[in-house]
Amino acid sequence: MIGVTTLFWVGAVGMFVGTAAFAWAGRDATAGERRYYLTLIGISGIATVAYVLMALGVGWSSVGERTVFVPRYIDWILTTPLIVFFLGLLAGIDRRSFAVSIGLNTVVMVAGLVAALLPGTERFALFGLGAFAFVALVYYLFGPMTASARAQPDGIEKLYVRLRNLTAVLWSIYPLIWVLGPPGLDLLTVTVGTALVMYLDLVTKVGFGLIALDASATLHSEFGISLAGTEDGDRTTVTGD
Repeated sequence: MIGVTTLFWVGAVGMFVGTAAFAWAGRDATAGERRYYLTLIGISGIATVAYVLMALGVGWSSVGERTVFVPRYIDWILTTPLIVFFLGLLAGIDRRSFAVSIGLNTVVMVAGLVAALLPGTERFALFGLGAFAFVALVYYLFGPMTASARAQPDGIEKLYVRLRNLTAVLWSIYPLIWVLGPPGLDLLTVTVGTALVMYLDLVTKVGFGLIALDASATLHSEFGISLAGTEDGDRTTVTGD
């Protein structure tokens, strides 16, 4: 049977391959597009480090009879805001909207980490706080950010919607794993929980980036649209060949 350490190494390799692919794809990016590629590289690159650390046994914290993989949560605290940031770039939101969406996301992730480290039932209260912030974040993704995306070129808006839906659906599964796994009701084994989270991590990070790269290439080749932003970084605009 595959062990937790092996799963972590599989995750590390998958994240590294994704990071290399994003770096290669962005080697000739324009100045306006570079921030998109750097964001994708940052997402999978940070996750690569986290998975390597967990595979090496670093950050395994014992809380009662449970083991909490702290690098996993640090990964999420650092990378999920980058995913929201990428979506915000596509939607062309302003700085205030960036602050609100990334702030809500940070509350979700920090609440999850602290809840996992608490030994008693009070962890469920903190988990509830994170769940409330997550609902607010989803509202923001489907409400104000989607409204802003409608002002973008049709291809950019469709890419935003596609990535938004992928993110919202898959991120909704993480809380279920938390509740059913060792941090919550302990109905899932550590190995099963680790396998599920690794799969979700790969799809929400590497899969997310590959979809963005594929759509970007199509937009550029068929419509002459590139992911280049304005100089002040507030809005996403179209540049043609």
